[in-house]
Amino acid sequence: MDISTDVWGQLALEASQVYLTEGGVRSPFAGTTIEKLPDKVLLNIFSYLSHREICRMATVCKRWRMVAYDTRLWTHVSLRPEISGLHVGSLESLLALISIRFGPSLRYIELPIELITHTVLHELAAKCPNLTHMLLDFSTAMQLHDFSEMQAFPTKLRYLCICLSEVIFMEGFMRKIYNFINGLEILHLIGTYEKVEEEEEEIYEVINVHKLKSATPNLRVINLYGINFVDDSHIDAFSSNCIQLECLAVNFCNKVTGSTMKTLFQRSRRLTCLLMNGCSLQSEYVMQVEWEKSSIQEQTCLRNAS
Repeated sequence: MDISTDVWGQLALEASQVYLTEGGVRSPFAGTTIEKLPDKVLLNIFSYLSHREICRMATVCKRWRMVAYDTRLWTHVSLRPEISGLHVGSLESLLALISIRFGPSLRYIELPIELITHTVLHELAAKCPNLTHMLLDFSTAMQLHDFSEMQAFPTKLRYLCICLSEVIFMEGFMRKIYNFINGLEILHLIGTYEKVEEEEEEIYEVINVHKLKSATPNLRVINLYGINFVDDSHIDAFSSNCIQLECLAVNFCNKVTGSTMKTLFQRSRRLTCLLMNGCSLQSEYVMQVEWEKSSIQEQTCLRNAS
């Protein structure tokens, strides 16, 4: 946040000017309180606080409340309280925040499952035209809200992160947003990977990766983390459609063996980063790749091949 140099210059000048009184040395700030700081200085101070702390500052006085509600403090917002985000008690409260406090300033938002509704997404699309980054956390979901009436979704997204549930099928929701996300450049799909030695439980393909890749032809970065149903066919699907792909990460997707790796490099000429930690790579597939002809600058697959 920019603060004009004249404000800081004046404060520095006053700080350097001490003078003598009958009681000894006296600072020019002896009678100064925080209430005398300019609003733009307060705004800069508040910018270092979390949104929880900013909300507490808003209860101090009317002036601080006005500064705390400045939209420039609300460009990047997490509403996931379990990871230091702001707790919103109701959908009505969130809708009011979107309209009054977020507005055109909002660039990034994280939503937990209870706040992911068609009404909220419609309001974000209508009131936050500069929203480019979004995280949707379905990881704890036991059921989804009804999205049958959803007609709008943010259209300027460049970054989308979806935290998947193990048991909830996402296609009903995804089908509603495919037409709005063709400008995506960065996609994160986060699974619920846990390293368990016991017998494998039944695995569900909770999101249709093949349909998703058709809706996102402009992806540069794809991160599929800890998704227990992702295999080599999904890598092949993305490589067939995303010619601008620069980074692919499939860490802890233990069904990936590398069988489509050669094809991946033949199709994705811009690929410079490949991360495959925790996969079930087979050395024969790794050796088929013509590494000397690739543009890879960072990779973690060789050390994991068996």
